[in-house]
Amino acid sequence: MKVSFIQNERGNVLLCAVCTIFVISLIAANVLLNCTARYNQASNQVRSWNEALYAAESGADIAYSEVRKIASNPASAFGASNGWTTSVSGTPPTITYTSGTTTYGTNGMRMSQQVDLFYSDPTSGNAWYRIRSKGTSLLQGLQRTGLDDRLSNGNRFAANGATRGDGDTLLRKIDFRYDHFMATYGEWFKGVTTTPIVAAPQLSRRIELIASPITPFDDVAIKVTGNFYGLGSAAYIDSFRSSVGPYDPTVKTNPSDPRYVDSQSGSVQIDNATATIMGDIYGNLYTNGGTATKKTLNVHGTIDNSVPFTLDSFSIPTYLPAPQASPTKVTSNTTITPPAAGTARAPTMYLLSSFNKQLTINQNGSSETYVAIHLTSDFTGQIDVKPGVHVQFFIDGNVDVKARDLVNETGYAGNLQFYGISPTDGSSRHINIDSPGDLLATFYAPSADFTMNGNPDVTGAIIAKSFYGNGNTSWHYDRSLDSLGDPTDYRITSYVEDIR
Repeated sequence: MKVSFIQNERGNVLLCAVCTIFVISLIAANVLLNCTARYNQASNQVRSWNEALYAAESGADIAYSEVRKIASNPASAFGASNGWTTSVSGTPPTITYTSGTTTYGTNGMRMSQQVDLFYSDPTSGNAWYRIRSKGTSLLQGLQRTGLDDRLSNGNRFAANGATRGDGDTLLRKIDFRYDHFMATYGEWFKGVTTTPIVAAPQLSRRIELIASPITPFDDVAIKVTGNFYGLGSAAYIDSFRSSVGPYDPTVKTNPSDPRYVDSQSGSVQIDNATATIMGDIYGNLYTNGGTATKKTLNVHGTIDNSVPFTLDSFSIPTYLPAPQASPTKVTSNTTITPPAAGTARAPTMYLLSSFNKQLTINQNGSSETYVAIHLTSDFTGQIDVKPGVHVQFFIDGNVDVKARDLVNETGYAGNLQFYGISPTDGSSRHINIDSPGDLLATFYAPSADFTMNGNPDVTGAIIAKSFYGNGNTSWHYDRSLDSLGDPTDYRITSYVEDIR
């Protein structure tokens, strides 16, 4: 009799099939788990990480636009109607502008900003501003850390709930339970180390910008909106930086000199397509649609014929204090010693109705002395600025003098500043500087035609409506003037992300 064993073997086959299915299921589950984790990291976390930066940069742009209003329209900057609050703290007092938290987008992105004083230039009083912006994006998907942290010695959690490890999560600082930054440093670094609980998992990024002022004499020797003629076939324009040493005529042709880089900024900017330019320019030449070439103009820098610009009309600053009781005119030789040293933003002020004789301005003791003069008529007199004195001269009328009439004993062009106030009736103004004599001063007169006759040696800068010069002038732009005068705009000079 033959015995069959098939019946007994059927159970083994079933067991093998179940085990196979189980193993395959484990593999599939592991693959699915890894895919889910990778999707969570590669999609959700990356998206939130990028969105947090978008929010931070958007907030910084908003704050930067408010800073720019300080130059163009100070009364509208950081207004309460735009969600800004102003606080004053410290000694000397520091003003801080803070915005509320703004939520936008479908993913609940949030941004908040703070702007405070970063630096104040001791000579001009111009402020640099620090912009701090925080962007936050809600974290979608699984509440898990990135895969790279598994390569460390186990996931470790700080007391504030933030993940610590050696991988991607350490970089991104995912906040599942607490805002790790505020728990450690306090909001905007004020030292208030609370333990803020987050309503939902989130990612935050913080950036810091430094906005520095752009001033009228920023890296340009001559700047005009209209016609330009000059200076002469044997004339030249170069530059130096007085803060690192006196002017040396040999530096501009000696690339091995450490100050050579400061000698190549004797630039000319013309918002016109027609200009007659002669001599050597040790700097750049900019025109608006001109056809200037290096071959014909001896330009030792860059030529760019597509740089349009505008100059706003100029009015006397509103921050100036009330004028002194006397003098009220200079119709005879006059000497004044200011009663106080003052500052660039709070000078001793004089209001004059006429000026046709010599005015001598002495220093107040041994302190750097700041003086502002508002002349409501033409300037045909003489001025002598003694060492240690800083003068701002605001003129409603015209200027007709010889270069020798403008005596600047300080040795620095920024200590004798002339500003031509733009007429409100649209009439024209002029500034005529005749020979003999050399000139050590700066002029900012966007509504005036500037004329220079003879062959003076000029140290300084000129901003005007037009320029005419008929002599072989040697012209030296002082790069230290780039911080002089009230801001015309602000630029971003630093961008960093706080990765703590």
